[in-house]
Amino acid sequence: MAERTLLQRLIDDDPPAPGRPFDSSLAVQSVLDYLQILMNTRQGSVGARPDFGLPDFNDMVSEFPAAVPAIARAIKHQIDSFEPRLRNVVVRHVPDPDRPLTLAYRIRAELAIDRGEEAVTFETVFGSDGSVRVR
Repeated sequence: MAERTLLQRLIDDDPPAPGRPFDSSLAVQSVLDYLQILMNTRQGSVGARPDFGLPDFNDMVSEFPAAVPAIARAIKHQIDSFEPRLRNVVVRHVPDPDRPLTLAYRIRAELAIDRGEEAVTFETVFGSDGSVRVR
């Protein structure tokens, strides 16, 4: 499994030397960067793949907190559909008692690498402006 996406490899001015050992931290950073793009793209905005990205959750605000599991399912579906380097994805809401209206989710998965799988965890926080921060 590649450490970086095809686009990242194509635009790299300093490609890694052949035979260099696999660096899982590069792979994790690449997945993180891609999840940031995936989560901040709204469905319908990519002409070639109208199903790419998260739906607009503004329509669900009136259904809060019942919308919380639906958002988790949408995140999982997008990762399962568009990030093949992650397997066995689990998305859970992480409530914040100090900020009950903040939407935060933890993504746990296995990163598929040449020598097997490596457990990874990402945190997501939905901003009030609709953006999603992934770390």
